[in-house]
Amino acid sequence: MSGAGSVGGGPAAPDLAARLRGIASAATIPADELRGAAAALFAALGLSNADSAIAADAALYAQLAGSDSHGLVHLPLYVAGLLDRTIAARPDLHIGRNGTCTAHIDAGHGLGLVVSHRAMTIAVELAVQHGLGAVSVCNSSHFGAAGYYGDLAARNGMIGIAVSNSAPAIAPTNGVTALLGTNPIGVGVPLGSSAPMVLDMATAMVARSRIRQMLAAGQNTIPEGWAVDADGAPTTDAAAAIAGSVLPIGGPKGFGLALLVEFLSSALADGPPGFEITYENVVKRPSSIGHFFLALNPASFAGAEPFAQRADHIAEVIETSRGRAGAPPPRLPGRRSDAARSAGLARGISPGPNLQAALRQTAELVERRRDDIAGAVAQRRQSLQ
Repeated sequence: MSGAGSVGGGPAAPDLAARLRGIASAATIPADELRGAAAALFAALGLSNADSAIAADAALYAQLAGSDSHGLVHLPLYVAGLLDRTIAARPDLHIGRNGTCTAHIDAGHGLGLVVSHRAMTIAVELAVQHGLGAVSVCNSSHFGAAGYYGDLAARNGMIGIAVSNSAPAIAPTNGVTALLGTNPIGVGVPLGSSAPMVLDMATAMVARSRIRQMLAAGQNTIPEGWAVDADGAPTTDAAAAIAGSVLPIGGPKGFGLALLVEFLSSALADGPPGFEITYENVVKRPSSIGHFFLALNPASFAGAEPFAQRADHIAEVIETSRGRAGAPPPRLPGRRSDAARSAGLARGISPGPNLQAALRQTAELVERRRDDIAGAVAQRRQSLQ
């Protein structure tokens, strides 16, 4: 990992800022350099070496897949929360076991990227022992790409499902007030002879953050069918969409999915619902986001080998089926992202405008809060002695 040697002692704020600006200016960024810079940044903000590496890997996951609206573009959100201490660098996790194959985690307002990795790891361990593992999480924060956690389970031989609530963005069917978040769903399914199938989807037509990014870039018009204004009328005006709500996928069906995610993420975890949370950098208080993770062990059902054979057969039939003229051939969810990640690891990442802006904004934040970072570095150095 590039820069790993500087993590233990903690790099100074000016060095971090210069490194981030240099990366933002590059035409192509080696994946290890981006991962190393993110890990060094998280470590300087108080995370342990192990947690810094996990957070960097989770944040890089979507970026490697070519997404310019998820992943490391959220660095300013994470950094602001850690600096303001609305996100705890080293939370006191309370892990309760109220059932044979279930667990509940009070995340203590820790970084969602790290907390969620721990939660899915526990779900997988429970599934190895009992056939399935389910973990609810309260008092967490933004957990990045949901598909990362489904993929994590699948690469350990389990079917994995990860969901999270989020700040209000979707109004109920026939309503005008945004009450549910885009509430993402991530699913990973292991296959016997190829990379896992990974589904990563929001329950909304578009993330509200994407509309904000378009508006900030001077794009005042959005496609039809994305959003409604504050009165519930369809709109293509980006500003009106921000004041209103985004539409769920599939109309009432998408609303139903978003509501299911809400129940699993908040009610099951005894945490606040989406309409009572928002992001740390907006209100300067912990967001208290909730998540839910499920791991299913094929070996405990009809058997691991029959599952692998059936799963491979399904995948083969789908991917060799007749394609529509002029369109790419049929493929499983996650195939294009997996290929993009492999290419990104081999050739580096070409940063889009959103990532460039996020890196520069993070550099400015680091410089402006250099005294806070110096204190975090000193505290970290003392804890390592």
